[in-house]
Amino acid sequence: MKKILAIVFVIAVLLSFAACGGKQPAPTATPGTQPTTQPTTQPTEKPKETLIVAHKGDPTSLCHLTVTFGSNNGPIQNMIYDRLLDYNFEKSDVEPMLATSWEYIDDTHIKFTLRKDVVAHDGSPFKASDVIYTLRTGQESGKLANYYGNFDLDGCEVVDDYTVIIATKRVDPFALYNLSNIPLSIVVEEAVKNSGTIEDQNQKPDAGTGPYKVVEWISGSAVKLERNENYWGERPFFDYVEFRIITDASARVMNLESGTVNVALDPATGQVPMFEGNPKFQIINYPTTNITTLYLNCTKEPFNDVKVRQAIALALDYEANLEVAANGYGTISDSFLPKNSSAYVAPDGSYTNYYHYDVQKAREILAQSNYPNGFSFELLYMEGATFQAYAELIQNQLDQIGIKVTPVQTASTAFYELLSAGNFQAEIVNSSNPDPAIQLKFFDHRVGFADVRGGTGWKGPDELDTLIDQANSTIDSAARKQIYAKIAAIINENCPAIPLYSPNKVCLADADIAGIKLTEFNDIDLSKAYRVSK
Repeated sequence: MKKILAIVFVIAVLLSFAACGGKQPAPTATPGTQPTTQPTTQPTEKPKETLIVAHKGDPTSLCHLTVTFGSNNGPIQNMIYDRLLDYNFEKSDVEPMLATSWEYIDDTHIKFTLRKDVVAHDGSPFKASDVIYTLRTGQESGKLANYYGNFDLDGCEVVDDYTVIIATKRVDPFALYNLSNIPLSIVVEEAVKNSGTIEDQNQKPDAGTGPYKVVEWISGSAVKLERNENYWGERPFFDYVEFRIITDASARVMNLESGTVNVALDPATGQVPMFEGNPKFQIINYPTTNITTLYLNCTKEPFNDVKVRQAIALALDYEANLEVAANGYGTISDSFLPKNSSAYVAPDGSYTNYYHYDVQKAREILAQSNYPNGFSFELLYMEGATFQAYAELIQNQLDQIGIKVTPVQTASTAFYELLSAGNFQAEIVNSSNPDPAIQLKFFDHRVGFADVRGGTGWKGPDELDTLIDQANSTIDSAARKQIYAKIAAIINENCPAIPLYSPNKVCLADADIAGIKLTEFNDIDLSKAYRVSK
């Protein structure tokens, strides 16, 4: 029954994109509501409000331009920085942020008009030149080349202090969506220079323009933020936000139950159902464009054998795994794209879809491979209870067809270093991006492991290269969708990777906390959180 309700919920959200509230209706209130009558007694200062958040791990940096972006960074950096554009899940579209308006000059040049009332946390004014400085610094750092590498810096132009032209290297229908991503947040160059270098922004940045600024980062313990009183946008409700680093998922949930924190991010999946129907708390449950995938390094044996890959795809019990790993909070995947991607096309029977459970068929296909008696391999996964659970499920299920799996848990920094170097046999990766072109890079042999921090290294038929290029140069969304259907058919037939499931983004919070949203790239956004008046 729970699974049926979850599916209904997902469908409802996908139809409306009104992602709020999880399994309970989200509280409604107007943030920052003031009394309508004047007090008759001497007013007293309003007590300071602090939102305390249990976070899964230390950020690798507080500045996105200096390190490879990690999942621990997103919720914090989202509070510190602004982007040119914001993404509205309800409208399924971008909307103004630092840019007030924009227009395409041609297919590869976009002109942005910028806000004039924005200053960095140190008081330095935000100008058009800061946009190009951010893009240039991101490119020169070599971090997240899959984002920054899309821009043609030679074609970018500062028109005046509040007008900038951004150029892309190719026709990029998703350029606006990418500019709403946290790793493309804008920093103010003057503020950077006032503090020293961009590396000096790692510990205590003051070059952001976001609603909160950093007070203190105690590594391994907490990141403390305070409200930016000079923020150009709506005044945040909370005076302070404190991210407490609690690496154990169960401990984060226990801290919420005890009242030590107000929000628990990334709770232990098995503990979420305990909060269903509890009036003291709420389950915030968002369907996402995340997709958890088993990537196979096709440049190495045994995964250069298509029969091996097909056998693995058939040996996994997708439905049971979703229930165990995600407690039903998500959807099963049958394509390299998540089902709520704008480009997703369901398998139509015109080709063999290996992404379903059939152990007998898996054994038959493995017997036709170069490894009929099975083999062994190491499966890398990033630290975390959900990844560990799925790695163990894969281990048990592949054992049924004679394949021995050794799960290897790896800290996030080392994990991505191994993937970038192509030094792995197989990996479980959760990727998130509404842009199918980014997701497709994992399957483009012309894109190196370092560019996408992993992938498959698989070289498909020449037709695939042609289709990828067509998709990347086609603006019309309907035409792109037809191309992606052909691409999906080729990938599904060859199984260079095994899509597992699209997990929902789940967090737990006190019942009186409202305004928690989801960013375009599936990070929890707490910048507009507020407490509902009782």
